[in-house]
Order: sequence, then structure tokens, then C-alpha cells
Amino acid sequence: MILDKYKYILFDLDDTLLDFEKAEHIAFNKLLEDSDIQFNEELFNKYKEINRGLWRRFELGEMSNKEVTKLRFEQFFNLLGKKVDGREYDVSFRSYLAMGNQLFDGVVELLDKLSKTHVMCIASNGVGVTQHTRLKNNDLNKYFEHIFISEEVGYQKPDVEFFNFIFQKLGDIDKKEVIIVGDNLMSDILGGIHSGIDTCWINPKNSPVNNEVKPTYIVKKVTDLLK
Repeated sequence: MILDKYKYILFDLDDTLLDFEKAEHIAFNKLLEDSDIQFNEELFNKYKEINRGLWRRFELGEMSNKEVTKLRFEQFFNLLGKKVDGREYDVSFRSYLAMGNQLFDGVVELLDKLSKTHVMCIASNGVGVTQHTRLKNNDLNKYFEHIFISEEVGYQKPDVEFFNFIFQKLGDIDKKEVIIVGDNLMSDILGGIHSGIDTCWINPKNSPVNNEVKPTYIVKKVTDLLK
């Protein structure tokens, strides 16, 4: 098994353990309903393009997460000729985002097994209250000894200071015993590489590997870690 040589596992949350795309789709649909706007995939794709661009700027340290979550809705609705309060819309969106079971198949069995042999941690970029609510709603808290969320840490992946904060909290550890598992090549994998730990890239679409960012391992889905 890939993880046999490690003691500490840092798990990303969105699109690693939880199906964020599914949750996002539902939440965005509900948000449009609130504004009497008919949902369609073209609108959703426009929103995702805006959202990805802003979160990328967050990862680069160019803006705060609060700016991201406010501006994404203001910029999107501006495309429709509608002026909105981005913070108000974000509150609604995050409440919808936290609803329902969002677990990928086999995740509970995976975490139940690994929690008996490893020190398990969440290492997530995002809004603290949203991530904690989603962890609670999906009954995941019991599997993790530590939960590290960028808003609470004060740094975000891939910043090495995010990882240094984790290492400090874990105590006297050997980095060779630490691995991060995540779907984002830049924030999870690049962050892990720069921090001196092994990495496992969740790559469901078999995307090509960036020659400048080479994961230690690549799997199609998180449950492949048990193979």
C-alpha cells in the first residue's frame, strides 16, 4: 500500500474526500433560484471560470479569501447586469454548499482503516466555518486528529508557511513520514514539494503531469491509496 511508509497523512478536502463539484453545482443552482434566474451549464461555467481565477490569485497571495468569496458573485452577476452584495450572496451560497452528503464512494471505509494506523490531518484552503460545517455534516471529524484550514492558519497552500504551521503543531516529526494527498497540482502538490514532503496527486481525468511539478505518486481516486 502506498501509505505504509508514512505516519502522517495530510488530506485535502474538496475534490479529494468530498465531491465539491457536485456540492457546488447544487449550491449555485439554488443561488440562481433565489434570484429568479434559470440555471444552465453555460452560466455555471462562467461562474466557475471567475471563481477559479480569483482562488488562484488567493493562492498566489494577491488577495484574501474574504475578497475572493465577495468578488466572485459580484463579478458574475455583473455579467448579467445585476448588482449584488457579494458578501450576502456568499453567506447564502456557503449555507447551500454545506448541505447534504458529499462523500465520494469508499471514503468512509478508507478513513476508518487509515485512522487506526496513521495520524490523520485535514489541510484545506477555504473558509473555516464552511469547511468545519461540511466535515461535521459528513461525519468526518472523528477520523482526524488535526484540522488545518487556511483561514485559521493565516497562510494558504502552497505557501510553505502553511506547512510549517502544520509541522510545528505536529511536534518533533520526520518529514519523510509525512505525505499530502490532494487534487490540486499547484496548491497541494507544489506546496508539498516546496515543504519537503512526499505528495500524492488525485488525478481522475488523467491530466498530463506538469514537468515542473512532479508528484511522488499519482492515483485516479483517493480510495486507490489502499491498493
